[in-house]
Amino acid sequence: MSIRGTYANKNSLLALGSASQASTSNAIIKRDADNDSGEEKQNNASLWQPSGSYLKDFLFFSGPGWFVSIAYVDPGNYQADIQAGATSQYSLLFALWWTGILSIYVQILCVRLAFYGKLTLSQAQAQNSTKTSRYFHWAIAEFSTIITDLPGVIGFAIALNYFFGWPYYVGVLLSLLTTMMFLATLNLSGGMRILEIAIAIFVAVMSVALFVEMDFVNPDVGALLKGWGYGFVDVNSSDIFSIAGILGSVVMPHNLYLHTAAVQSKSEQVNQSPDVIHSAVKYCSVEPILPILISFFVNMAVISIAAESVYGQTDDAEQVGITDFCSYFQSLKGGCLLWAIALLAAGQSGAITTTYTGQYVMDGFLNLQIPIAVRSILRV
Repeated sequence: MSIRGTYANKNSLLALGSASQASTSNAIIKRDADNDSGEEKQNNASLWQPSGSYLKDFLFFSGPGWFVSIAYVDPGNYQADIQAGATSQYSLLFALWWTGILSIYVQILCVRLAFYGKLTLSQAQAQNSTKTSRYFHWAIAEFSTIITDLPGVIGFAIALNYFFGWPYYVGVLLSLLTTMMFLATLNLSGGMRILEIAIAIFVAVMSVALFVEMDFVNPDVGALLKGWGYGFVDVNSSDIFSIAGILGSVVMPHNLYLHTAAVQSKSEQVNQSPDVIHSAVKYCSVEPILPILISFFVNMAVISIAAESVYGQTDDAEQVGITDFCSYFQSLKGGCLLWAIALLAAGQSGAITTTYTGQYVMDGFLNLQIPIAVRSILRV
């Protein structure tokens, strides 16, 4: 055999070997691609997509709105309601109503940020701030969350004082333990849904308690409707502080951090195709409307109770608050018991949501997480 023939055979063998290796590599790449495609399809199949049933899809996204509603019915709001009813009777209901309606738009903006931006409010602020201003914004957000938490803890302590006669500091310490217990459910499978249901139950309890008590005091329906519809005609300069109290108790900065974080738990379970995201945004935008409307009627109940029990009954109406409010309707059978139940539910739910908010504020601004138990202790 000639040397030329030998080289030709060797080249043929090398070409066959190269072709075989290329074929094997292509087969492996195709197999991996098929596996990745299969896993992607499997993951997408487990994510939410419109089912065709409005109720089923709406219930899937239910939950964050109830978290949001707590900011409208915590003991701090009750204090503002008592002042409004005790000093101005029903004339400031219009301010409460329009503040709540306008807040719905703000909550919709929170939903859009969470879904379209894939960010919480604290993360969005951090990304658009210098290092120095980021720490400054974090300090303000953290401080506002802590301040918001105080009325909830105090309301919880007042309720326990009524039930058992315990000193207020005992109630404050117990709120630490109960809040840790509720937030511990986040470590369980489906823990977020458990917490959402617990918050909804708290709202239901305080609503029933206050609606029953409102019925006991037999409010003036005509005056109530007037104050709701066009109470501004009776507003005078002395009402400015009560209006400011209503605005301050409803427009809660921590609520925006809370809503964007709560919606994130839903956005992570949604198929990320544009059409599906758009549908999810619509459901999440509608979802907080009912809880916010319910919170308005809860606040209306407190204003009505104050208007009928305190207004015109004392010269120190400006001094009446959640601590001594019960003393003005002790003659009502079960009146103080119902008020204490409402305070307990409002205080506990408020403590849960503010502690939860604080965690996401710190995580978003500082990319730092601390255990929920440690945060609960620090807030006390």
